[in-house]
Amino acid sequence: MSMVPSLHLVLPEFQSFLVLVSRIGGIVAAFPMLGGRTVPAKIKIALVLMLGVALSPLIRLPPLSQDAIEMTAGLASELLIGLVIGLAVRLVFGALEVAGDLLGTQMGFGAVQLLDPMTDQHSSVINEYFRIIAMLVFLSLNAHMVVVAAIVSSYEAIPPFGARLSSALGEEVLQLSQHMFVIALQLSAPILVVMLLINVLLAMLGRAVAQVNVFVLSFPITILGGLLVLGLALPYTVSLFEREFMGLHDTIERLLRILGHG
Repeated sequence: MSMVPSLHLVLPEFQSFLVLVSRIGGIVAAFPMLGGRTVPAKIKIALVLMLGVALSPLIRLPPLSQDAIEMTAGLASELLIGLVIGLAVRLVFGALEVAGDLLGTQMGFGAVQLLDPMTDQHSSVINEYFRIIAMLVFLSLNAHMVVVAAIVSSYEAIPPFGARLSSALGEEVLQLSQHMFVIALQLSAPILVVMLLINVLLAMLGRAVAQVNVFVLSFPITILGGLLVLGLALPYTVSLFEREFMGLHDTIERLLRILGHG
């Protein structure tokens, strides 16, 4: 008989913790450095539970509904909130993939593909180069703590089960996708300009000296020129990453406001 009152005390606490880890789980699932296959599922689950335990004293949740259907729908909405927060970070890393694939083709690395264990897909060498630099900059700026702080602030903007979908969210995601291509163009612009100049010079050389095999000569020249400019543009690349990662807080806050107001 004493177990019934105990269940009435424990069940609300368990429901609150389940709501908390649902939102955190959405972030971990969409986070670029944790969402890949290289991180085992047990590690992800352990990280979600650890964050839930660490943040539970900081977050006070109101009494939740006891209806099973409403609870299930609410947990789905909590997962959606986490996915949206993780999406803001993933789109920045998506710009690196676009820039890396574009430059890899232009520099002559199109035939050299590496197996990316995070996505189980082939990616260019330049793509992996940008990814490693971005991860180092992301961690050096403690940008991952911005994401953790966003979990706490998200409950101020959106109470449990309070997310609302609207056309404004679709417009904001579209703008973020457009900004992703802008970042990719900014990353690849210096090397694309150099590649254009090299191709123009090689074309002029091919017209002037017909005996020269321009096609064979272009591979070492474009690779050497691209790597040289890539090294010289490293401070610019790092500063661009820093600017985008420092702006993650504003981006996440904007998405949370849209989800909270509908």
